[in-house]
Amino acid sequence: MKLTPALAAAALLALPAVAFDVDATDWLELGGELSGVAGAPRLAGWGDPLAGSMVKLELRDAAPLAPAFLVLGATQVDLPLLGGVLLPDPGIVLGPLATDAAGMVEHAMAWPVTAPTGLDLYFQYWVLDAAGPQGFAASNGLLATPGAPATGSFPATWQNGTDCASEVPIQVHAYNQDTYILRQSLCTSYEGPFLHLLLGQEKALLIDSGDGAVGLGGTVGAIIDGWKASQGITSYELVVAHTHSHGDHTGGDGIFAGQPNATVVGLSKANVEAHFGFTNWPLDIVEYDLGGRIVDVLPIPGHQDAHLAFYDRSSANLITGDSLYPGRLYVFNAALDGNWAIFAASMQRLVDFVALRDVRWVLGTHIEMTAVAGVDHPFGSTKHPNEHVLELERKHLVELNNAMQSLGPTPVIDIHDDFIIFPIQ
Repeated sequence: MKLTPALAAAALLALPAVAFDVDATDWLELGGELSGVAGAPRLAGWGDPLAGSMVKLELRDAAPLAPAFLVLGATQVDLPLLGGVLLPDPGIVLGPLATDAAGMVEHAMAWPVTAPTGLDLYFQYWVLDAAGPQGFAASNGLLATPGAPATGSFPATWQNGTDCASEVPIQVHAYNQDTYILRQSLCTSYEGPFLHLLLGQEKALLIDSGDGAVGLGGTVGAIIDGWKASQGITSYELVVAHTHSHGDHTGGDGIFAGQPNATVVGLSKANVEAHFGFTNWPLDIVEYDLGGRIVDVLPIPGHQDAHLAFYDRSSANLITGDSLYPGRLYVFNAALDGNWAIFAASMQRLVDFVALRDVRWVLGTHIEMTAVAGVDHPFGSTKHPNEHVLELERKHLVELNNAMQSLGPTPVIDIHDDFIIFPIQ
């Protein structure tokens, strides 16, 4: 795969050196050092090279206060050079950079979102050094092998209200060990909302709290307690946030309000802006750190004025709330309050955001479609036989955006195989 200068520059334009304490993973030292005045320069990498995640490169034991050149490429070529071996394909050379008085150079950066999944990158430093065989010393080569987003699974079927005698109030499904999807039974609410629980090393993020008290506190607490025990964690925080403020997504907030180590994000746009740190709504994208797990939070008003989408970098899943799910995508006061145009603009921004990112699944918060293309369950139905699956894909988001951009300024119901655009005047 060709490594472009733009990709390299996006990857390696250094920020000021920062503290960076993570395990060294996904980095392989390749040898190939060429000694100089301080011995063999050592190049090491830290962090998980996934789109948008923070990584660090550190050069040590190089000549102090010396010009240094970082070579990077997408292949290993092993070319003889200046008495040593150039390991990366020299498609990109950054420099001259300067070592400090201790012979170090540090780079802290976000792995570029434009880097294709699975793109290997090879790194090596060459440093001007009079003690080197031909006036240069070289570090070991270093290979960064990006991992794929964490995979997960879905149940064969979700409980669907057809057997209330056996259904539990909340169905809990472990998508993977760090991600849970909860569905409130249709027997307790015709909305049958889905909740998403993301577990980081420092805090858990519960996205939505369902439609009323159905034992949610105990359910979420048990999941978190089990996960903490498996990780050896004692101090932990729970943040309850929302895709938006409608009651079927906030009905369980009172269970968590006032609880130790729990924060319930307020429902107004001002509350949401303050908690996440938005300064330019709705154009901001906020990086929300759960501790080793970054979630990008994006405003997508239209269905409701404080609506959010959440992109989990760990799983590459995009949580879209009521803006996209297999069902009726309501745009309230579509003409009266201009929400039709606002919703269209939000979908365009969301498509632009995912254009440079992996998206494994698009996950909404309801299922209202049947498994028959273009056919939905009746409004208010508490039984959903032959239900559509929860998970959608990037193509469905693109399909929704294309429809919104082509339908024009007049709100109109538009039926698709997997969702229905449903303006309400």
